[in-house]
Amino acid sequence: PNGFDARAMLRDHCNNPEWGRSASYLLRSRKSGKPPLRGKDAGDHPPITPLKSATRDQVGGGAAWRVYEFVVRNFLGSLHNDLLFTRTTASLALPNSSEADFELELVTVDSLGFADACRWVLRDIGATASPSHKGNGDLIQEGQRLQITKASIEERKTRPPRFIQEHELIRLMDSNRIGTDASMAVHVSNIVDRGYVMLCDETGQPIRPPGPPGKRKNLPRQIGRYMVPTPLGSSLLGLFDHDATVSDVDSPAMLSHPTIRRQMEEEVKEVAMGNIDKDFCLEKNLNWFEDRYAELEESLTRERIGQFGSNLRSTRDYLRYLQRFDTFEPKVAVTKGQQPKKKTYNKKRPNYAMKRKGGGQGQKRKGGQGQNQRRNSRAKQNNT
Repeated sequence: PNGFDARAMLRDHCNNPEWGRSASYLLRSRKSGKPPLRGKDAGDHPPITPLKSATRDQVGGGAAWRVYEFVVRNFLGSLHNDLLFTRTTASLALPNSSEADFELELVTVDSLGFADACRWVLRDIGATASPSHKGNGDLIQEGQRLQITKASIEERKTRPPRFIQEHELIRLMDSNRIGTDASMAVHVSNIVDRGYVMLCDETGQPIRPPGPPGKRKNLPRQIGRYMVPTPLGSSLLGLFDHDATVSDVDSPAMLSHPTIRRQMEEEVKEVAMGNIDKDFCLEKNLNWFEDRYAELEESLTRERIGQFGSNLRSTRDYLRYLQRFDTFEPKVAVTKGQQPKKKTYNKKRPNYAMKRKGGGQGQKRKGGQGQNQRRNSRAKQNNT
């Protein structure tokens, strides 16, 4: 935004133990305090920037720290130069073979750029070497003959493609010009809340809702946020005839395709710019949806409705059905040598003190009887 001093923010982060080195480099290399003029401004919110430098202990760790770290590293990455890398693809052919039988891909980073702050980008591009290591061309030369050191035959089963992740869906929505940064998350949450898809981790377990920091159970961390279509969502797509080829002719199949949503987004922008009347745009879209749903109602037969109902099942049974085909990663099993954790007691609880003093329920009961006998003998002496 106008008036934002990037150098002042960098000076605040120079002493941070996590990314201070990257902030110091930017402070030395950048001459201007203005942010770079790149990216696009959708107009829905100002750029998200950190307010001050903080450590993991100051933020509190956990999800709050991961969000804060993601914001800061993306801010530092936006001030960096571009990431430069070389992707080398080597095609390998066996003797007496006219076509390539194998392909080997190597990625060498030439200049880190914004990846100096956003290190996860290196994993996304499949980088196998650091910027100082150059010489993929020295490893394999064109026309070079390689010696086969080992040959073996392995029998494996093909696995179905994995489901799309939440961030991948948002990236596709952005490429199709559907929604803004502020509304994309609402679109995703709507299809989850309505039961069309469910969020699962890489093992096929539904994502647990976040709980209070002080009341978290000792559960393993869930990796990945995969969008798994529910039987309801898949059946609705079949009802809309989603697999049909969408042409210029309006049909119920367009109800489940992104083209109509993209058109509506563009018309909303035109309304905001004053090029289209709002009432005219609203009436036109309502009439369009009313016509499509009327066509859908006419196309529904008893057989199609019965097929829709027979495909519905509980989400738990559906996940078990998918796990039979190795759709998800296998769960990590506990080894036999691994000892279960011993049960610990909270010293602040009263039953802990009672067990420590009494030495168990039986001893506690015996000790209680002895105390009662001593009290009775003292009462007899006082009476006499």
